[in-house]
Parts: sequence; C-alpha cells; structure tokens
Amino acid sequence: YFDLQGYLEVDTPIGVVCPGTESNLNYFRTSWTDFKGVEHKLSLRSSPELHMKQVLSHGLEKIYQFAPSFRNHGELSEWHHPEFLMLEWYESHIDFFEFIEGTLLLLRQVFEDFSNKYPDQNNRFSLPKTFERFTLQEVFKEFADIDFMDQDPELYLKAKEKKIVSVKQSDDFETLFFKIFLERIEPKLAKIPGVVLYDYPPSQSALAVVEKHVAKRFEVYLSGVELCNGFKELLDHRENKKRLSESNQMRRMQGKLPVDEDHDFYHALTQDIPLTCGNALGFDRLLTVFMGLDHLDYALPFRGQAPYCNTRFPGLSES
Repeated sequence: YFDLQGYLEVDTPIGVVCPGTESNLNYFRTSWTDFKGVEHKLSLRSSPELHMKQVLSHGLEKIYQFAPSFRNHGELSEWHHPEFLMLEWYESHIDFFEFIEGTLLLLRQVFEDFSNKYPDQNNRFSLPKTFERFTLQEVFKEFADIDFMDQDPELYLKAKEKKIVSVKQSDDFETLFFKIFLERIEPKLAKIPGVVLYDYPPSQSALAVVEKHVAKRFEVYLSGVELCNGFKELLDHRENKKRLSESNQMRRMQGKLPVDEDHDFYHALTQDIPLTCGNALGFDRLLTVFMGLDHLDYALPFRGQAPYCNTRFPGLSES
C-alpha cells in the first residue's frame, strides 16, 4: 500500500534519549557505557515519532516504518503488551480530514488483500463500509450525557450526577476525563463497528496542533478497539519544548521520572518542515481484529514478553 502511494520505508533508533512526551506513559530505562567507562542514559522508545520527524527535516515528505515499540509499568491485557509493533507514517502537504480518509483507505485496501489471501477468516470479521464520526465533545454528550468543556472544574460533579462510579473528588481533570471515557464511552463505542473520533480538547493534544480551541487529533476504533492515533503535527520547536516541559512537570507531580530532552529533535523542527499529518497504528491490534479474535496473544506467539502472554494461544502448551 505505502509503496504504491509513493512512501519511503525508514528505520530509526530503538534506544533513544527521549522515549516519548506524554505524561501518562511509563518507559523502559537502560544505558550504554562508552570505551572510557562513562555511562549514558537511554530508554526504549514508546514510538518512533521524534526520530521520524528528524527524517522529515531532511526533505522527505512521505515516510513510514514498522517499529518495535515499548511501554512499561503494567500495560498487559487483552489489548496491551509491553512490547508491540507500531506502524507509523507521515505525509506532508495534506489536509487533516484528507489524511483521515487516507487512513480509512489504508484499512479498506489492506483488509481486502487480507481477505483475499486468507478467505477462511472472512466469517470472523467484516470491515464496516462506513465509519461513524464524532468530535470528543459530541461523544461525551451522546454517550455520557455530559456537556464537555476542557479543564472544566465541575467535571467531577457532572460525572457523579450521571452516576459514573469510578470518579473521585480528588481526581485531576485528566484522570476524570479518562475514567468517564473508559466507564461510559468506550463500552458504547464497542457496539459500533467503525468509529472516527476527532477534535480532542487541547489538554489531550500531545504533539498535535491546536486550532480554534481544539487539538487536531483523531483516533479510529474497530469493534471497540482503538487502532490508531493521528495528528496534524505540531512542528514549532518552541511549542514542542514547552509541551515537554509541561509533561515533565506533570510526571513529577505523579511521582514519575521526567524524560530527557532530545535536542536533535528540537533542531530538526527549525528546518521548516511543511504542514504534515502523521499516524501511529498498533499493527498487532490490527492483525488481531482482522482475524476476528479478542486477544493479542494470537498475534504475538512468543512467551518472552511476560508470564501472562500466550496463556490462551491454542497449541502453545508447556509441553
């Protein structure tokens, strides 16, 4: 698909200075020791994002990568593993909504090829012909009956009024946001075959551009499974530095280690990268959904990641 669209496949480092920029993620820490015996801190990347943007700064405008990625501290469930394969791609000179359509085209074409190659899987999963679309404000109103406002000081009271049981008065806004989403919204998304969520609140912008008080970010769900996270990319080096500083401040408040800054990344953003959109898609999730299965163990047939892995994989017994 990407070759036909004129993309170039790239490869970027796994051991990195800055593994990611989101305050809610945890990372694997490591180091390397040089010939003088000096130790240098590194982490395993949570995505190839920062280095792929460095590639963009050299004038390439359509790139993709299948990138082993890592997230630490308890992410182990039907749809989370500590090590996973990220399919990440970037395209310059493309409109945000055109990029969303390109993402859906990718899913349709790959599923068609998958179905033709593995016809025995066709009775397990069918890609929806259309995707329902909601802004984050719309999805909170429709599924949680909450008039959503970013950084709303009344969000706890609104949630309690709607009998959302997981929230606590001591929760900060971000925690309330995710608790409401997980308890009230995601279960209803699971009943819709295909969903595109877009226009996130600025507090959830990560490294997406904020325009007209919304973050130009989108996510695609298939049968309730979050597949990908796309942005109209924030390419201003000062704003990127500011957001990482804010993320580190939040990490300290949560008792987490701050992440180091990647100054090569900042420098790359001074090279006048044109308007660009990017997307990060969980390839293991995509494969599992296409197979009509409900657990990543079916797509990750090795035991090495954690004791819990592969306990449900048919044919992988202790013998």
